[in-house]
Amino acid sequence: MGRILSKARKRLFDAAECAGVTSELFEQLKYPRETTAISLPLRRDDGRLEMVKAWRCRFDDHLGPTKGGVRFHPDVTQEEVEALAFWMTMKCALMHLPFGGAKSGVAVDPHALSPFERERLTRIFAVRFGHVFGPERDVPAPDLGTGATEMAWIVDAYGRETGAHHPHVVTGKPPVLGGLAGRKDATGDGAFHVLETLASRLGVADGARRIAVQGFGAGGRRFAERAAAAGWRVVAVADSRGTAFDGDGLDVAALGRAKDAGCGVTDADGVAETLDPEAVLGVTCDLLVPAALGGQVTEAGVRDLGCRAILEIANGPVDPAADESLRERGIEVAPDVLANAGGVFVSWLEWVQGRSGMPFEDEEVARRLERRMAERARAVEATGRELDLPLRGAAYALAARRLSKAVCDFGAAAYHRVG
Repeated sequence: MGRILSKARKRLFDAAECAGVTSELFEQLKYPRETTAISLPLRRDDGRLEMVKAWRCRFDDHLGPTKGGVRFHPDVTQEEVEALAFWMTMKCALMHLPFGGAKSGVAVDPHALSPFERERLTRIFAVRFGHVFGPERDVPAPDLGTGATEMAWIVDAYGRETGAHHPHVVTGKPPVLGGLAGRKDATGDGAFHVLETLASRLGVADGARRIAVQGFGAGGRRFAERAAAAGWRVVAVADSRGTAFDGDGLDVAALGRAKDAGCGVTDADGVAETLDPEAVLGVTCDLLVPAALGGQVTEAGVRDLGCRAILEIANGPVDPAADESLRERGIEVAPDVLANAGGVFVSWLEWVQGRSGMPFEDEEVARRLERRMAERARAVEATGRELDLPLRGAAYALAARRLSKAVCDFGAAAYHRVG
């Protein structure tokens, strides 16, 4: 297996040993259940044909149909897709959802596509992977570089291929097509609920309550808005163009207006100081929130961090090699498999809505999300105390216990059938 996935699996296995789970879990999760690689034909607007590599990994389905996003990014690889599917497996198990983990990657720059090219590529993606997808088998969702519009195209293309309308073959759809209005904000809202629940454990409940956010996409922006409204001081926000900094606190709404206008956060009104994009990691703050890409906090970079704690909204922003250095510095981490799980929780509600035909009200979705995120965060904290583990280890231990029970129950059933 690839290096990223090997490191991710080691985190699980270390925690699982502390939790005393069956060794069969290690064997079951040694490899993905299946990874499908397909070359997609992309017809450009000028008539040129380009072939684009794409993958779908269904890592494990012991707990239910696999679930995971569709990522459009020029640097995506099979190794990354499999690691992301593994993390989704952990996330769904930790959140007590009836899903396994999956992920798609399409090696293309979405910003270099015209609207028509993006639609053609998404539709051929849905057709070529149609044998993998299914409401009871594998359910895609938006991820980096995709959104509600792409999910609508997938629903339509899948329905045309199957001859039937299956709106719950994906989640993250526009509300008019059966999506939930709260899905877009769910990742940021869920991360905020985790922060409010674990603030004392993270050591950031008192004092200046300064936050630095790396990444101002849907998750990072929504989290910053919620935190600022609750009295936290957002002192730094970074995007790919630079870092906006103000020790007295940034105007998060102004940053949002700049992004909506197609500008960077450093172009927002009232920004006191601008820094390089990577400078956000060294800003003096109480809480660092990586909400961009993975691998941002490295072992060598731990010494330069200016935070007291980390809350991961991105997938895999802390390299596993940095875990020990963070422990030595006393920097606690609220892990991605917990902190960014609000999105998949609301996706589950959308899937339930699609299967039942009974809609959820926006207020009910918000209440359910807050209750589940707080309950799971408290469970992680309690497991950490029980097993003397940091929050990441505790989250993996909880996920391992649930997966291990499923593996054992399936194994017993299979043995009974054979016998």
